[in-house]
Amino acid sequence: MKNLVFLCVGTTKIIGDSVGPKVGDRLRENNIEAFVYGNSQRQVTAINVDDYVRMIKAKHADDLLVVIDSALGKTDDIGTIKVTKNGIKPGGAFDKSKERVGDVGILAVVGDADADRMTELKTRDSVFIDKLVEKVVDFANGYMLSLA
Repeated sequence: MKNLVFLCVGTTKIIGDSVGPKVGDRLRENNIEAFVYGNSQRQVTAINVDDYVRMIKAKHADDLLVVIDSALGKTDDIGTIKVTKNGIKPGGAFDKSKERVGDVGILAVVGDADADRMTELKTRDSVFIDKLVEKVVDFANGYMLSLA
């Protein structure tokens, strides 16, 4: 059976981009049976995500990689979680040249993609973000149960 690997992308320096590291914290606190990369102490950001991806490909080549990140989307989608079957492009809101990463992507839609992107990420409410984190953690736990 394949191992489950979570790559939680984002930074706590920008509230709207903090979903990934906060989810990483929660998954570790829950002592899940999976590898978790990215949390508040060791953040996976645009600066180092490529290094993490290379390491994961080498160390977990045959494992199932789930990538978690914040996202901007349509106004009606704010506050929802989007799941993709072919991973995600980490930092895709700002860097379109990034390659897709992962087998599954979990995106927490934190703001409006049609507005000023950085303002959307910087002006999110922490309670709103924490509720999204809980949604992602609940989904991730359910996903793990479905694989068992």
